[in-house]
Amino acid sequence: MMIRRFVLFLALSAGLAAAPMHSQRQAPPTRAQRPADQWPNYQNNSNFSTLTQITPQNVSRLTEAWTFNYGAGSLPEYPFVGLDNRFEVQPLLIGGVMYISTPGSPRDPNVKSTVTALEPETGKVLWQYTSPRNVHGRGPAYWKGNGTVGPRLYFATDKGYLMGLDIRTGELARGFGNNGEVDVYIGVASERVPESRRDTFTIPNPVTVYKNFLISGARPGEQPPPQPRGDIRAWDAITGKLVWSFHVIPQPGERNHEDWPGDTWKDRSGCNVWSNLTADESTGLVFGATGDANRAVPGKNLYCNSILALNGDTGNLKWFFQMIHHDAADYDMPTPPILVNVRRNGQTIPAVLQTGKLHFAYIFNRVTGEPIYGMEERPVRRGGGPNDENWPTQPFPAKPPPTGRLSMTRNEINKMTPEIEKYCTDFWDQNNILPSGPFDRAASDEAMVTFGAPVGAWGPLSYNPQLGYVFLNVTNAGNFHAAGTPAAAAFGVGNDAANVDAPTAGQPQGRGRGRGQANAAGGAAPGQGGRGGGGGARGGSVFSYRLPSGTFVSCVAPPYGALTAVDVNTGNIAWTVPLGIDEELAELGEAGLKTGIRNIGGSIATASGLVFIGATVDHKFRAFDAKTGKELWVRDLPANGNATPITYMGKDGAQYVVIPAGGGGPAARGQRISDALVAFKLPR
Repeated sequence: MMIRRFVLFLALSAGLAAAPMHSQRQAPPTRAQRPADQWPNYQNNSNFSTLTQITPQNVSRLTEAWTFNYGAGSLPEYPFVGLDNRFEVQPLLIGGVMYISTPGSPRDPNVKSTVTALEPETGKVLWQYTSPRNVHGRGPAYWKGNGTVGPRLYFATDKGYLMGLDIRTGELARGFGNNGEVDVYIGVASERVPESRRDTFTIPNPVTVYKNFLISGARPGEQPPPQPRGDIRAWDAITGKLVWSFHVIPQPGERNHEDWPGDTWKDRSGCNVWSNLTADESTGLVFGATGDANRAVPGKNLYCNSILALNGDTGNLKWFFQMIHHDAADYDMPTPPILVNVRRNGQTIPAVLQTGKLHFAYIFNRVTGEPIYGMEERPVRRGGGPNDENWPTQPFPAKPPPTGRLSMTRNEINKMTPEIEKYCTDFWDQNNILPSGPFDRAASDEAMVTFGAPVGAWGPLSYNPQLGYVFLNVTNAGNFHAAGTPAAAAFGVGNDAANVDAPTAGQPQGRGRGRGQANAAGGAAPGQGGRGGGGGARGGSVFSYRLPSGTFVSCVAPPYGALTAVDVNTGNIAWTVPLGIDEELAELGEAGLKTGIRNIGGSIATASGLVFIGATVDHKFRAFDAKTGKELWVRDLPANGNATPITYMGKDGAQYVVIPAGGGGPAARGQRISDALVAFKLPR
């Protein structure tokens, strides 16, 4: 059943396209010879590196060092890359060897999913394990061993399996589960759940290693019950045996079960942690952020849309905070919690910061769960009607302020040109659009532009402890709800920058009434709204202005994508700058080019004062000054870098920065895709 390949490239001149040859591996270096484990886990050290060779002064000299292509090839454009086939890995750097996972190809069945070991100075393949099923997530996880059992890599696959490899041999780990794999679907699906639900169940990201435990969330699918549960669970890293489970939807007899009336708790798959969990061995806690309930039911839906602090040894709940009550609009938490230290009133407070699709940054005392800058429960606008599910109040952090757009008034119309301002203002008036705020929902007979980030704010954050800054990227996209449409349609019907995860994304989607109504062909005369671009989108909403070239620009004011620094020591925004270049708006000059663009991907920070990030759909990789937000360096990538980079020191004494450039995914439908992992370093 298992296929094992060991690949050794015999000559660098042959390149990575050369045919692999089977060979015995060289003996591993001794412990004294091994370099330090520079990036041993996903989101290592809150995505902060202590390296300082690459600085704000010399970063402009960075050049490409090598490129590894895993075999799926590249295309100038591709409709959509599904979750199972996206190349979003964050590489690991352990003992002087780089480890990545690669997806299978949706176009070529001969390209299988792998775990691959690379020489980090050249990109040469050292060994490769070919998986019998598609490997999931953003890379493997590393466990250093315990003195008796050697170090291992762990990865999850399709259909709910967790697998382990011996890092020294690249072979399946003996003694882990059944011949190196554990069926993690077992235990979360009752007899009522159809066996077909296994096809949608997986651990979607690297497991979190805590001591000798492997802790994970789940992606159980998003269908109505009966579905497998999305529990948080821990397995023994040596044997693969289940150690503990935490039910994200409380079961009978458990705390807060009463919030789920009747049988609404049964076989429900929501409230799952579909991003990564974050372990903190200093407190013994593991933090996870949950999503929505997959079709909300009466009540607040505890522990959905919450940050959970669990005892890493037992799985017992230490504290939790629900950031969104009864989520009726898919405002889940797509980013891993990030550990920070807050210096306040002469004290250092261990803290955890969480962001979500609604552009709030929540900062909690890591031990007690107390919101460090306070939290206020405020009333929010409900759409009215018998089917209105919006909870009447929601928690608002006193600080930091929103990191992206969450509301809109008439005075906040796009004013890039007088023509845009006039058209959009007239559209606002003639459609009787109401001002909006966070969480607001329009009634069926009301028009409103609401906000959130169905796409964007998905990438892991980074943290510079020297500055006290957390760096996060956002996409600002409005969702236009026209009067006469159901209130439930208010989410995700706006410009394509907001709606790219919908099944019809990339297709005309405008809805509206009055002067801005798009015609059946999706076109409109210059100066009229219609379906098309908007904030750099290829498709857009009726709440857009058509430029003479035919490109559409959103009536929502830019920036449409931004990089922001939050000062955790003050709770203030230190700086925010547009992220990305929108060449579709070049006819508007510099103002159009620098509106920012939609993005998905993470950042890293360095002790020398840099922030590196790909993420944007303009296929660029950038470095920013961590203190000011000034863009210092930019290079083209083969496709979008919808992943989180790493940096490390090579055996040759050079500092490298590496990022996957796979493209595809929800932010980049119809754009180029690639199978490239690209490394940069300073020239000699």
